[in-house]
Amino acid sequence: MTKKNVLMLSLIGVMIFVVSMYSVDFGVCKDVSYDCRKTADSVQTIFSIFLLLSLFSLITYKMQEEVFQAWWRFARWFVPIIIIVTYLLNTSHEQSGFGGVAQGAFDFLILIVLYIIFIITSLVRIILAYRRVKNGNY
Repeated sequence: MTKKNVLMLSLIGVMIFVVSMYSVDFGVCKDVSYDCRKTADSVQTIFSIFLLLSLFSLITYKMQEEVFQAWWRFARWFVPIIIIVTYLLNTSHEQSGFGGVAQGAFDFLILIVLYIIFIITSLVRIILAYRRVKNGNY
């Protein structure tokens, strides 16, 4: 996938995130529609990874192709993992009523760990690839 395609895809994801975040303001949900707002909240949570995807896509956009590809080889498989885990965590709450606050805190911890792994690994891959390209070792 090219830099431009990844950037466009990530920006579309950010737009979906923003619309779901302000679903009542955009007229997607009525203020009294609990089910619609609950669905919008789930969509918002799932699409939150696109904020980071667009950030790193913007960071690597003006860099050489080798730097972008070094990051993208990691991101293209890790982002779907985060999306799937987020979806599974959201659907598990809808199916069972057990856990309450403790379950929500555990889910939050899992997502925070995944996001931290994504951020740190992305930064390391970008920096290392940039140094290799800069030194001509690529």
